[in-house]
Amino acid sequence: MAEETLSRRAMRWVDARKDIALHEGMRLLPTPMVSAMGSQIALLGTKFRLKDKVERAMRALAYLCPEMSEAERREFAIRNLRNVGRSFAEFSCLHRVWDEGRIEVEGRENITAPNAVLALLHLGNWEAGMGAIQGIGHRVCSIYQPPASATQTAIAMRVRRSLKNDAILGNAMAMREALRVLARGDTLIGLFVDEFKGGRVNAPAFGRPPAPGGNIAMAARLALRAGVPLVPAYMTREPGPKFIAHFLPAIPLTGNAAADQAAIEAVIEPVVRRHLDQWLMLYAFRPDR
Repeated sequence: MAEETLSRRAMRWVDARKDIALHEGMRLLPTPMVSAMGSQIALLGTKFRLKDKVERAMRALAYLCPEMSEAERREFAIRNLRNVGRSFAEFSCLHRVWDEGRIEVEGRENITAPNAVLALLHLGNWEAGMGAIQGIGHRVCSIYQPPASATQTAIAMRVRRSLKNDAILGNAMAMREALRVLARGDTLIGLFVDEFKGGRVNAPAFGRPPAPGGNIAMAARLALRAGVPLVPAYMTREPGPKFIAHFLPAIPLTGNAAADQAAIEAVIEPVVRRHLDQWLMLYAFRPDR
């Protein structure tokens, strides 16, 4: 047992060093090269360690896009995972994509207050959205769930700090901390409403019963309690790599939890359907949960 524990510790140490070396090495490379490397690594992975994710994405597509043939679903699933690979690799250069002119902004006029709740989606390169928010002159603080790896968490936090994103850990105190930040009157709170929790992608529902809680419900409660707008926002990827940051009109909230959640769903579901190939949660989505 001791030898097994020592072996596992050694493997974690090796994996940590590998993650740090890859991240730091990519920071030195041009952004298009980093993005292309992420895509090619993911493509290679679809033949080996990502094969299961390809199959899971195909099962999701059978439900979401039943008109697709099996061959079309496979091609689509691989394209989706290549976008994920690009996004993870681009962590190494997110600190510079705004200054490189790689982000276009649509709907900035929909952010009508310096403190608001952003209902975010894992589309395009979702983390690049923090650079867009900073670039148009706003402060942002996102609520996050840390990766399983402590090293990956440290890398993610370093990148978020470079984007001036003082992220809030998504625990029992997140709501209170987010309200405290909103009360300052100068910071946007970002909350990903399509989070994966308890084996379920909580939103969009795509015909399933609404999630009983999760971030989609929390976003409405947070905006209501703080008295601030709830603005849907998401990123899409363009060739280059380039990105478009989309800020949609604020969603009117009533205080009725079911009605407010339905209002958010009505906005985000068509958005995700249009960009399924860029949706991080495609392989995790299951219609039976």
